Formats: sequence, C-alpha cells, structure tokens
Amino acid sequence: MVALVIIKSDHAFELFMGWLLPSLAGIITMYFINLSSRKDSITLTKTIAKGFALKMIYYGMAILILYKYSSFQPIPFICSFSGFFMGLHGLEAVIIKRISEKYITT
Repeated sequence: MVALVIIKSDHAFELFMGWLLPSLAGIITMYFINLSSRKDSITLTKTIAKGFALKMIYYGMAILILYKYSSFQPIPFICSFSGFFMGLHGLEAVIIKRISEKYITT
C-alpha cells in the first residue's frame, strides 16, 4: 500500500478506500464469527449467512456513497478494492474452514 501511494500519490484516497472497505468488513465479520464459533455449528452457520447478506448491503451502500458524494477516479479504487476483496475473503474462507473442522465428527 505504501509503495502504491508513493508511486501514485494523486490516487491515494482511492487506493486507501479500496483497502479500507473490505478490511473493515473482514474484521467485523471475523469478530462475530469467532464469537459464534464458541456456541455451536448452527449458530456459526447462521452468523456466516447473515454476515454475507450484511456485507453485500454494506458494500453496495459504501460504494454508492463514494461515487455520489466524492469526486475521485474509479479505476484505481476498483483495482484496489478488487484485490483486497478477493484476498481478504479468501483468508476468511480458510479461517472459517479451520473453525468448522472442530464440528466435524468422525
């Protein structure tokens, strides 16, 4: 991120917002998943489903607000957002898989 800001300092806001939106969603999601994993597998599954729906609403509203009330270049934002979105959701999938393995009975 720092290297990108140094190279394209005129797009720092776009790159930062592309990083911030998925990072906030990922941190909050993992917090609630860790809380629900202490209860049982049904609660964990419900939390994952609710988190998915809430994240889609969050992303839609956040991107709409950014495009409507901020004047910025969309291409650097889209590139930054896409990279962090895919990376963080891949990491979430690995973490959820590890949490879910303790519920598998042999």
